[in-house]
Amino acid sequence: MAGVLEQYTDLETKTKTKDNNGIFMNRFSEALERINNIDWSISGSVDVPSNMALIQEYIRRAALLITSYDLKSPYPFFKASHAIGHDVDLNLTEKCPELAKLTNSFMKGTCEAYLEWVFLIDSGNEIALKFNDLYEPLIRLIERGGTVRRRHGDIIAGGYVFPLANADYMSKQKPIDISDEGLTAWVNQ
Repeated sequence: MAGVLEQYTDLETKTKTKDNNGIFMNRFSEALERINNIDWSISGSVDVPSNMALIQEYIRRAALLITSYDLKSPYPFFKASHAIGHDVDLNLTEKCPELAKLTNSFMKGTCEAYLEWVFLIDSGNEIALKFNDLYEPLIRLIERGGTVRRRHGDIIAGGYVFPLANADYMSKQKPIDISDEGLTAWVNQ
């Protein structure tokens, strides 16, 4: 795993972008900032219909990854970095202190999976680069105060119940536009 850490150090300068203040940041730093800026006081309290669109789009993306690489992992919520054979200790609770306080395993696990995935993107991992927006729908869900529940094979969010279909079926579904406009259109369909 030292090779990945060395690649990350080497790539750190190649993956930097400027923030609004002209300060250079890499994607991992941006992701840390994004997680640290989540308003955890509203966590799990916003149950709007568009939350289901975010869940369905994440499941579609996860299904594409799983079927493209024939991964053996718990579907649909899993740490993709582990599924493709990378396990790096990033000391995330030190970098994101609120994660250590979370009792909701879905939210904590999703944030950790997202940060580990972004770390792989910065390290140049080809699979992570190809599926670079894998966790975007779930992070948007958490940022908006949403959550997900599971019951007897169903996923519940935003007042909708979604039967969990197999990965092969979900990988063939059309993408859902998760922009604010796209989510509004999904709700109004």
